[in-house]
Amino acid sequence: MMNDVFLAIRRLRKHPAATLAGVATLALAIGAAAAIWSLLSAVLLWPLPVAAPDRLVVVGERIESGRDAGGLFNSHIYPLYPQVRHSGIFEAVAAGGLQSLLAGAGERPIQTPVYFASHDYFAVLGVRVPLGRSFTPDDDRRGAPLVVLLSDRYWRRTLGGDRAVLGRILTIAGRPATVIGVVARGFRGLDLAQAPDLYMPLHTVADVGSPGTNYFAEPVSITGSSPTAWVTIVGRLRPGTHAEQAAARLGALQLRPGRPSRFGLTSINTAAVPQAARAGMARFSRLLGVTVGLLLLIGCATVGMLLLIRTEARREEFAMCLALGASRTRLARGVLVEGGVLAIAGAAFALPIARGLFHLVRTFELPGGVAIELLGLSLDSRAVTTAAACAIAATLVIAVVAGRLGFSGEIADALRRRGGATLPATNRRTRSVLVAGQVAVAMVLLVGAGVFARSVIAALSVNPGFETTRIVSGSLSLRPYGYTPVRAAAFFDDLRARLSANPAIRSVSLTAPQGGMTSAGKLVVDGEPRQFPSTVAFTAIDQHYFETIGVRVTSGRDLSEQDREGTTRVAIVSESFGRMISKGGSPLGHRITMPWHRSGQPPEVLVVVGVVPDLITSVTTLEPLDMYWPTAQTAPGTYCKFVLRAATGADAARREATSAIRHLDASVTPTPMLTIDERLAAQMVPQRFGALVMGTLGFIAMVLTILGAYVLAESMAVRRRREMGIRASLGARGSQLGGLVLAETGRLVGLGLVIGLGLAWMGTNTVRAFLFRTEPLDPSTLGEVAVLILVLTMVVSFRPALRAARVDLAQVLREE
Repeated sequence: MMNDVFLAIRRLRKHPAATLAGVATLALAIGAAAAIWSLLSAVLLWPLPVAAPDRLVVVGERIESGRDAGGLFNSHIYPLYPQVRHSGIFEAVAAGGLQSLLAGAGERPIQTPVYFASHDYFAVLGVRVPLGRSFTPDDDRRGAPLVVLLSDRYWRRTLGGDRAVLGRILTIAGRPATVIGVVARGFRGLDLAQAPDLYMPLHTVADVGSPGTNYFAEPVSITGSSPTAWVTIVGRLRPGTHAEQAAARLGALQLRPGRPSRFGLTSINTAAVPQAARAGMARFSRLLGVTVGLLLLIGCATVGMLLLIRTEARREEFAMCLALGASRTRLARGVLVEGGVLAIAGAAFALPIARGLFHLVRTFELPGGVAIELLGLSLDSRAVTTAAACAIAATLVIAVVAGRLGFSGEIADALRRRGGATLPATNRRTRSVLVAGQVAVAMVLLVGAGVFARSVIAALSVNPGFETTRIVSGSLSLRPYGYTPVRAAAFFDDLRARLSANPAIRSVSLTAPQGGMTSAGKLVVDGEPRQFPSTVAFTAIDQHYFETIGVRVTSGRDLSEQDREGTTRVAIVSESFGRMISKGGSPLGHRITMPWHRSGQPPEVLVVVGVVPDLITSVTTLEPLDMYWPTAQTAPGTYCKFVLRAATGADAARREATSAIRHLDASVTPTPMLTIDERLAAQMVPQRFGALVMGTLGFIAMVLTILGAYVLAESMAVRRRREMGIRASLGARGSQLGGLVLAETGRLVGLGLVIGLGLAWMGTNTVRAFLFRTEPLDPSTLGEVAVLILVLTMVVSFRPALRAARVDLAQVLREE
């Protein structure tokens, strides 16, 4: 066996160009397969590094009505946690919830995701704290000295991985907290769409959380606000207990007095993917898996074809070996070993390629807002195992393609070669099938990349007439920095004045989002309760808002200085909302009763005085239902959204806005400032990711297809030289001879395009779910890809065709 390996390596070294091409081809295919496998396993197979995940479940309550009826709501008000904990149904119960707080180790804290966990949270999950200690019951009580655990990612990124971090003081919501440990690397919380940086004991949220939030469902008379559903409950099933049994026992406890509840339990690994995104994640995973599988197949087929051609050139050698007594099995084994050596080399080089792909896609998100960067992808043992498995699969495929030739040699071949006879092209059919398959795969990948790219372009084109690349918006919340509404109002006034005077900013507007009414609620329009198909957004704006975003009031009037506190409440509505409230007529004059009112005062009624064009900021809501009213008729608050129209470029406006905010208060940090196009593009991350992956793999497949077409045309021109010479001697013109080669290439490419169209049609249901205003079989995309493949393959076939056109029979006979 070792002799076969040494001989295979020697043969490969004699043809370095072909060997390098084969290794590079397999390395790209196997590297992509290993990277995608690592990605999918981190999301679907082993998303959470917890102990015995098959026994860990998340407690959810059935949603009875609305769009998500039948699903599970996994966020609960606090009293449910002790009830479940003391029910005895589970072996152990833990709970926690995520909050965003100002935290940091320096002078300028930033908004940081902090997870408040029960003292036994990490013990129940089986997650280690390798540096320091976990929480104790004494830590997990109100008023206790504040302690904090760091995620491994935060420890390394912010504190440089300092092992002397224990005892260090962090400032969280203005309070000092002592670092007591670092959580094990790889644990990112229970939700892949969220990644806590810090962990604090559950009950200390009362000491550092928002003072207006009723975390523990205390009487409204004490807190002034309704209970907040924020706690996620995790239970570890007792040995031998099934999730269905535990859910039934929970339902029998009547945990909601006076209102029956239906509970459901979700596996902790399943619950790691947001419920609304699970179907989309499954479809996207299938799409990625099929895409990489096709690339791996085409890579193996390409290398198999290269070996096939090289093996065919050795037919005389094989025939002589048979004549000398060698077995056909031994000959085929030599070809198989050669393919195995190529596959192993390809797998070795695939690992750095997979690492490069991790770096390439780290800024993207999967459906449901799962950030790839937070998954912590790396070349672990699973990635190496995947590469090895792909190498074995590649070897088998190559063996099927090329190894069969070792059984087909005949002693008569050597005699015909010695006599100058032209050998029959016995493997043209095999090569033709491979080239047609390459064309089909390349077409599928490039069409997929094309329709994804068209979807992104369509999303960025939903606001015709708006300068969406120059409208920048961000927001400021000053309450965490200790501002009162009066101080915040002065801050906002100063900010507006500074930005208005800045030459990099043409116009500025400060708005105050006021929430909205979801499709499950009702608004009273002219005394009639009305329900709408999507959320009605409420926004308080100043007089410069419409000028800043670049729209004119199409009906009625704009806001004016007369619209202030004490005057008639007025509103301007979007065209889509106006059509709905007026049922096709004019919305002007209609009266809308707001769903809230101040204590002891009648409900607020707004009169519609104007209509403006729709401004689409979400690709899921193409008919936005927006209501705007004057900020002068709204109570001041500590939160605002600022909208800027850049005079030149968005980057300059961002820099100037950041500078103005820091000049007013160096500790205040705004949310990221994005243009409308950037916000729309952020919602199309799966489509952009799909375009990148399929485009990259499609490019590789296209290169392999061109190589295959060239090899086939060149082989045809060489193998049929005698035939071409005879045709030329009988009067065939050079254009006719060259046309034979081009026609052969054209037939194979045409067949591959037809097969590719069929494969694309088979995948339409999977792809359609991710497309926006684009069809899976978009005619223009299909036509452009087909023309591109046909032109490129014909161009590379031109040189072999030219050689066939210039063949000379006398020269051929002399050479033979």
